[in-house]
Amino acid sequence: MARAVITKEEKAKIVAEYKAKKAAELKEEKAEEAERAAIEKAKSPEQKKEEAAAKKKADAEKKAADKAAAEADKKVRAEAKAKEKAYLATLSKEDQDKYLADKKAKEKACVDSAFEEYKVKHAQEVGEKRAALEARYDTGAIIHLFFFNMGQSKFCQGYMNWWRKLNIAHPTLGKWLYQIFFFIVFSEGVTIWQYLLLTFLPMSFGIGLAGTEFMWPKLLMGQAPDGTLLYWNILGYTIKYEGGAVAIGGGLGYFIAFEIATFTAQCINFPLQRNITYKSHGNPWYQAMWYFIGWVVISFLCNAINGLWIPFAQVYLNPALYNILVMVATGGISMVIFFFIFRIIFPAGSASDDKKEVKKTETTTTTQA
Repeated sequence: MARAVITKEEKAKIVAEYKAKKAAELKEEKAEEAERAAIEKAKSPEQKKEEAAAKKKADAEKKAADKAAAEADKKVRAEAKAKEKAYLATLSKEDQDKYLADKKAKEKACVDSAFEEYKVKHAQEVGEKRAALEARYDTGAIIHLFFFNMGQSKFCQGYMNWWRKLNIAHPTLGKWLYQIFFFIVFSEGVTIWQYLLLTFLPMSFGIGLAGTEFMWPKLLMGQAPDGTLLYWNILGYTIKYEGGAVAIGGGLGYFIAFEIATFTAQCINFPLQRNITYKSHGNPWYQAMWYFIGWVVISFLCNAINGLWIPFAQVYLNPALYNILVMVATGGISMVIFFFIFRIIFPAGSASDDKKEVKKTETTTTTQA
C-alpha cells in the first residue's frame, strides 16, 4: 500500500509530535531511573547484603532447577530412543524402512507446521513495524524504512526462511552455526581494527619511544646478519633499526601501540559477542571481569608463542606484512581459545521454543513405537 500524500506542514507536525513523544518517554525513563537510584541509596548495608544473598540463593536454585530439568529431559529422550531401538529390532527390514520413513514424514510435517506458524506471526510483525515506520516522517524513520524494506526483499527472506527452517529442525546445529558465524565476523573485524592501529599508532609515539628498550624476560636466541641481537620476550619488542638508525616498529613505542590496539579491540569485541553472538543476559560486570582475566592470560600465552618468531620477522619482513602476521597469529590463537571461554562466561537464556518443540516431536514419534 502506498503512503498517503501529505503536505510539508503535516509532515513537520508529525515529526514534531514524534520528537515530543520520544522526549517525554526519555524524561520518564530518567525519572524512573533516578527514583530507583534514590531507593537503592536509601537502603542500609544490611538490606543490601540480605538482597544480595537472596538473589544469590534464587540464582542457585534456578540453576539447579534448570540442570535437573535438562537431565530429566535427557533421560526421557534416552529412554524413548532405547524403546524405539528395541521396537525396530522386532520389525522386518521392510517394516523398519516404513517406520523410519513415517517418522521422517511426521518430523517434516511438524517442522512445516511450526514454520507456517512463524510465517503468520512474522507477517503480522512486519506489517505492524512497516505501518509504524511509514507513520513517521523523520530522517531516522526514512533510513530505517529503507533498510527494513531491503531486509524484506525476496532474496533476504529466502535466506531467512531457509535459516528459520534449519533452526526449527536442528536447533542445536543452528545455534552453533549462528555463534560461529558472528564470532568469526566480529573477531576478524576487531583484528582489522588492531592492524590499522598498529600501522599508524606507533608513529605517534615517535623515535624516542621506538628507541627505548623494553623487553621481558629478554632471553637471547641468536643474532641477525646485520648484528641485531634477537631476544625471546613475553612483554616488549626489540628495537628496530634501518640503515643503522632507529626505526618505527619496535621498542617501547610499538609495545604501547600493541597494547592499546588489543585493549580497544576487546572493548569493541566484548559487547558485540555478549549481546549479539551469545545473547547473554548475565551480570555484565562479572562477565567483563572474567573476560579481562581471560584476555590477560591469553595475551601472555600468545606473546610467549609469538616471541619465538617475531624477532626474526621484525628484522627480515616489511612492516606491513609483519603487522599482518602479528595480528593473524595473535588473533588466530586467541579466537580458538576465546570461543570456548565465551560459551562459559556468556551463558544463554532459557531454551528456545523451537528447541522445545523439536524435543517434543522426537519424544512423540519415538514413543509411538
